[in-house]
Amino acid sequence: MTTPRPFRWLPHEGQRHAVCANSTVRDEVTTLCGGELVIPVTRPTKAEWCWPTCLSCDAAWRAAEGIMPFPRKASAGPSRGARADRRGR
Repeated sequence: MTTPRPFRWLPHEGQRHAVCANSTVRDEVTTLCGGELVIPVTRPTKAEWCWPTCLSCDAAWRAAEGIMPFPRKASAGPSRGARADRRGR
């Protein structure tokens, strides 16, 4: 059994923001980035769901969920050249 997520995504003013998962139509909510919005009556369009994710909401959501930040920093592992050298190329 999975635990329900505490947040959901909602397009607003050109970006997708994270809001409380149990918010309902006409609720006044604060996004994870601190913005204020009212949950709309109409469903977002397909085009609105393609809007970019708010980076501040994404960072706060990842921190709350225990997910690594994005983009991830490059690892200190061997470079591509080093791997190619081991294969004899």
